[in-house]
Amino acid sequence: MRGLVLFTFFIIILSCQSGKKEDVLSANLNETISKNNIKYAEGFTINQFEGYKLLTIQNAWVGSNTSFKYVLYSNEKPQGIIDAVFIKTPIKSIACMSLTHVAFIEKLGLERSIIALSGCDYVSSPTINKRITANSIKEIGQSQSINYEMLVEENPDFIMGFGIDASSNKTINKMETLGLNVVLNAEYMETHPLGKAEWIKFVAAFYNEDEKAAAIFDEIEKEYLSLLDLTQKIKIKPTVFTGMPWNGAWYVPGAESFQVQLFKDAGASYLWMDSIEKSSLVKSKEIIIDEAYDADFWLNQNSFRDITSIVGFDEKFKGFKAVKNGHLFNNDKRLNDKSGNDYWESGVANPHIVLKDLIKIFHPELLTHELYYYRELK
Repeated sequence: MRGLVLFTFFIIILSCQSGKKEDVLSANLNETISKNNIKYAEGFTINQFEGYKLLTIQNAWVGSNTSFKYVLYSNEKPQGIIDAVFIKTPIKSIACMSLTHVAFIEKLGLERSIIALSGCDYVSSPTINKRITANSIKEIGQSQSINYEMLVEENPDFIMGFGIDASSNKTINKMETLGLNVVLNAEYMETHPLGKAEWIKFVAAFYNEDEKAAAIFDEIEKEYLSLLDLTQKIKIKPTVFTGMPWNGAWYVPGAESFQVQLFKDAGASYLWMDSIEKSSLVKSKEIIIDEAYDADFWLNQNSFRDITSIVGFDEKFKGFKAVKNGHLFNNDKRLNDKSGNDYWESGVANPHIVLKDLIKIFHPELLTHELYYYRELK
């Protein structure tokens, strides 16, 4: 499900700076008044100047060496800034191309600003679903079926999306031609769970809700770090691997990914810590069978809902230590009737809850907790 959603959104969204860009002769900026305390996120900065904020995104996608600038102002439009998107704040309306953006906005209590969304069928949030049912949120469409006419008619203050490479110029250029503004969000590039969650500050800046976002994030960080204290002195760490084969290939997270960071913070030992990948590794099924045969836990089995189905896929899986001990858990407890998975929606904004689930799985003696995103396979 995660792969399908990402593939769809990646094709739709942006690779270049969007919105109304200014070609100004002078690039001299005023002296910085303050710089927001971004603790974990590596993909953006926020600088406060007299009368405006400057948001800068670095590392918008793998291999990108271009920075993207957004100037947010509430009164008079600032001058002297080259190659930036200018947004008047606070915004009143937004169209979202990713469900993670929705999760941040809802956490800020600003969900009424969402007027269009890509992937309405996959939404888990009851509040957002009510607005979809009431036709207060329209479906943008996906891939080659984007409803440009609807977007022009609804005219959101901007469309928030994310890019993967320069291949999306055609779509973004069409949006610009139609007078639509687009803002990149590169949350998915972060490698630390708290870094991903910290993008709530980026989203909040467009609503002038910086203080509220900082307070929300501080609470998330506080709980995450308190959970981390529980696992720091663990000496015996169970081994874990993830996934299921697909067309002969088995995709597993790289050692530098946010998922593996969660496993480490939960007191587990990931099988492939020698990799340097930030996203996924591709291994053959045969290699996985050999290397994961004696692993203690098997997590995140994609769309497989029970052990019988997993073993039915390949009889060799019966011999896995994790299967024999019944240590299989999937992050699909919160599926909707269209297979939308809340783990990939609100989980990004709730890393402390995900971490709590994982600690309960690997070290159930450490805390009392009912699994929220995960469930044990039977």
